[in-house]
Amino acid sequence: MITIVTDSMSDLTPEEAEELGVVLIPLTVRFGTHEYREGYDISRNEFFAKLRSCSELPKTSQIPPNVFLEKFEEILKDPEQEILYIAGSSKISGCCQSAMTAREMLGNPERVEILDSLIAISGEALLVRMAAEKAKVYRSVHELAELIQSFRDRQRCFGQAEDLKYLVMGGRLSPLVAKMGTALSIKPMLKFEEGSILQAGLIRGRGKARAWYVEKLQQYPPRLDCPLIIAGCDCPEDAEKLKAFFESQRMELPKIITMGVGAVIGTHVGPGLLAVSWIERS
Repeated sequence: MITIVTDSMSDLTPEEAEELGVVLIPLTVRFGTHEYREGYDISRNEFFAKLRSCSELPKTSQIPPNVFLEKFEEILKDPEQEILYIAGSSKISGCCQSAMTAREMLGNPERVEILDSLIAISGEALLVRMAAEKAKVYRSVHELAELIQSFRDRQRCFGQAEDLKYLVMGGRLSPLVAKMGTALSIKPMLKFEEGSILQAGLIRGRGKARAWYVEKLQQYPPRLDCPLIIAGCDCPEDAEKLKAFFESQRMELPKIITMGVGAVIGTHVGPGLLAVSWIERS
């Protein structure tokens, strides 16, 4: 049997992870001297309420090796179990390295595979969903890891930030550009590429961004056997509107799922981010 493990950079809630049969390990987020396990000690509503009122961005902390080691050992007590840990991008967090350190401390490291998703939010969640589905039919964790890696290598993830002040506070956007963008209602389009969040263009308003997403879907047609996921950062209504827009287009699309965005990415892009993730056809 194969157990899928992931971290909260996937933005799966504890309830969603449980429904998928996935083990979720939370990162921590700290406001001042108060530290919380994402999704367990602080809800998303509480997190974004604090984020909107803070004058300094909260700090997020990676999962330490001992936490991974404890969880791996617990799962591997069953001699029939193997583990596939799908990690948030190693370019934005040290969780993947922590898990590798923990793996080497095991007496049976060959029963654990670690996959750097090179992504986070809906993109990481998509890989986790596919792994949880395929784990039901795959007997070898090594073969399953190879399959999910092939999905990862054809992953596409694009988004649009809404409130530019968080990009400024995090040093990802200059105050001058943010001021001009706000005045002209121009928002940066973002993309995950080789594990990092990069700017992919500038678009005025949600309406033109929708057309931009359609262009990307046409440029990189999605696989129909893997879902397309829309993630909304404290803006579920916007995510549902984008889903309805996609469904109204004359495009061949897979099942569309909407989800929320949590603390790790939410800290840096702020409320209002929309991200769209899918796996491109071969």
